[in-house]
Amino acid sequence: MTLDPTPSRGWSTGFGNLLNKELRSWWGTRRWLVHLGLWLAVETGFILLISLEGRHDMTPAKGLAETMQVFFQAGGFFALIGAVLVTQGAIVGERSSGTAAWVLTKPTTRPAFVLSKFVAITATFLFLSLVLPAIGVLVVTKLIWHTLPVASHFLEALGILALHQTFYIALTLMLGTVFGSRGPVSGLALGFWVAGNIAPNLLPKWIVLSMPWMLTQGASAIATWQPLPAPLWIPATATAGWIVLVLGLAVWRFGREEF
Repeated sequence: MTLDPTPSRGWSTGFGNLLNKELRSWWGTRRWLVHLGLWLAVETGFILLISLEGRHDMTPAKGLAETMQVFFQAGGFFALIGAVLVTQGAIVGERSSGTAAWVLTKPTTRPAFVLSKFVAITATFLFLSLVLPAIGVLVVTKLIWHTLPVASHFLEALGILALHQTFYIALTLMLGTVFGSRGPVSGLALGFWVAGNIAPNLLPKWIVLSMPWMLTQGASAIATWQPLPAPLWIPATATAGWIVLVLGLAVWRFGREEF
């Protein structure tokens, strides 16, 4: 059987239908419930264990500071890995199975195909791995330390961490348009994060500041109102720019794909 592409009008043609399809793959199955249980256990559960262990040895202020630091650094790291693993097969899997070619015979466009995956994965994954665990952490903090972080600081730190995870979702999605298997996609995305732990000692400061590597450390500093390692608006703004650029590359590369 030959698949004939269906002509479409406008780059966003089919975006709504594709987005609904992607969201149903999360919320129409038990997938969301599995992820919710996983992230509550990994992040909120981990914070609960640490807080229970240290509640007799630390003051509420110190306990709050340590809780915020662990959540935004360790929790952010685990969620980063999860973001890469969730996204690595979004393009690769559908391309290798032939689903992508079939979908593109419908009235839809390649940019809509890529961007619908990005929006669905980002919105759903951040909600399940960041927003809900953050609420759980606040509950734990209130019950054990009888205090809460300053709301504006906590929300700002949460936004910084969301930006950090969004970048890695976009990067992984773009790599999926370049490579035909999951190994190089996840390996390069995680390798970029690993490079961020080494590069600050080797590269000029302006290059380091233009990357997302400092965001998790900055988020924990904001949440506890500690001195920032550098002006955080610089890597935050640069990361937002990188997200747009990486998504543009993903759309461009997928547009050149032959099915």
